[in-house]
Amino acid sequence: MVPIIDFNSSTVEKQMEEAYTTCGFAVFTNVYDSWLSEFSDWQQLMEEFFKQKNEIKIKYSYSGVEDNIGFSRFEEERLTPNKPGDLKESFNWVSPDRMKEQFWPTEIPEFKPLAQKILRIAQLLSLDFLYKFENILSLPKGSLVEQHIDAASTIRIIKYPSHNDEIIQGQLRGNEHTDYGSITLLWRFDDVSGLQVFDREKDGWFDVPIVENSIVLNIGDMFQRWSNDKFKSTPHRVVNADLNRTRYSMPYFVDAGRDVIISNLTNEADKYPPISAYAYLKWRLAQSYNDQSYVQNEEVNNEGAQHLPNY
Repeated sequence: MVPIIDFNSSTVEKQMEEAYTTCGFAVFTNVYDSWLSEFSDWQQLMEEFFKQKNEIKIKYSYSGVEDNIGFSRFEEERLTPNKPGDLKESFNWVSPDRMKEQFWPTEIPEFKPLAQKILRIAQLLSLDFLYKFENILSLPKGSLVEQHIDAASTIRIIKYPSHNDEIIQGQLRGNEHTDYGSITLLWRFDDVSGLQVFDREKDGWFDVPIVENSIVLNIGDMFQRWSNDKFKSTPHRVVNADLNRTRYSMPYFVDAGRDVIISNLTNEADKYPPISAYAYLKWRLAQSYNDQSYVQNEEVNNEGAQHLPNY
């Protein structure tokens, strides 16, 4: 089961260690109460963007894995590469120093400034979580945070439209996958169910509880590797529940800086060789988007699936 943790609890780090060494997921309350009005305004702008005609949205089409920004069409992304495209559309943006101006939708003047503010809030919250992971791992204060300051982190809004047409066998709103980076913070903007986590011990799928004004945080493959398998990157998916209702969410994918080398943070014997964070992320993204323009790094070509954690 996915635990619900009060972020202000005096035992929050103990609860986090238990959650992330087992199921790899937790739901946090009392995390962003100071910014509820900003997120309410953002939900309205997010919905307004997705209501734009397709000929408008495709002006901001996905850039490719090098920049990882822009709009992805319905069924364009495949979270499981050998499965049909996912029943969703999305829009990615990044920090101002990496975001390209031509990808901001000019049809909604308020979109860019509020999107940038939402990203800054997500960044601040992610640092709070990373500080707690430092304590759990007994790392020097600020050492893990520093590795994420010059980061390639990406934030995304996702619309899972209501869907009454025929569905291809194996097609889901979001097929089974693990996240690629360090940690993911997820906001859900409604009570539409669908997010599920795989429990390895019980060999089954379980719903992630919906709690108003909460954040779901899960471990990514890179952090499992970085922690030498102490923390667990868990398969999850979005199933076709309530297909007659539209579902919205917003994940913030927290990644290490592009020049960071991912190597064992623990005192245990190394399970993986060091790897460049950026090369690894580009390789994983190229699989999801079937980006043929991406020429894989020799380091990745030589090792292939060895870069994935041991599940």
